[in-house]
Amino acid sequence: MMRILQTRLALILLLPLFVSACLYIDIGTVLSLKKLDPYSIDLVSSRAAVLLPADIAYADHVIVTIRVVSNDTVLQEEDFALQVIKGDEDLPGIDPLRYPRRPLIVRLAKEDYQRAISMQLALSAMDKNHQWVEPDTGTTGSGKAEETLDRNPADHKTASGDVTINWSFSIGEQGRDRYCHRHKKIALTAWVRINGAPAYRRVVHGLPLKRVYGKKAMAKLCAITIK
Repeated sequence: MMRILQTRLALILLLPLFVSACLYIDIGTVLSLKKLDPYSIDLVSSRAAVLLPADIAYADHVIVTIRVVSNDTVLQEEDFALQVIKGDEDLPGIDPLRYPRRPLIVRLAKEDYQRAISMQLALSAMDKNHQWVEPDTGTTGSGKAEETLDRNPADHKTASGDVTINWSFSIGEQGRDRYCHRHKKIALTAWVRINGAPAYRRVVHGLPLKRVYGKKAMAKLCAITIK
């Protein structure tokens, strides 16, 4: 199973944003979202929608790890599950005729609501900058960022949060030929719907998975296939 790299997030349901020559970014949407206070996000009503290629298999949950960090000391660390569902909710603002399939909906699991809100409130009280810490390493699997953090809790007045997203993918036999042998791009498109907004807003279009995983991780992904 593979992991998406550790990256800076403005809010729990946003997917990583990367700039590349092959990536279309809705600049207006991105800039407006970056102005949001991460602690004013309604974790219950907010959603993400993700369009994956048909021959990419995905895990049913996106695991989000949030660490409360102060002076390189981890004060608190908790995992939350974002459910990946399809066909369960409407997708206002997304025209299904423009895309080959229905996007997946990513939302916070109901059993994690209260715990996530409690951590959000606690972090809000400590985080004076209202910004997420940007991890030092490029991939979650390396462990480099984790090794630099002191996991012995301490009493600090201020802290920030860093976020790691882990979403497992697999490539089927047909996809292996397309993406591993012929090196076709695995492209992701994503939308967000924040705080009960009336419609989804597209954030990225054509995000290359290779930009997220890196070359070495993509090689491992190609080595792990499903039937």
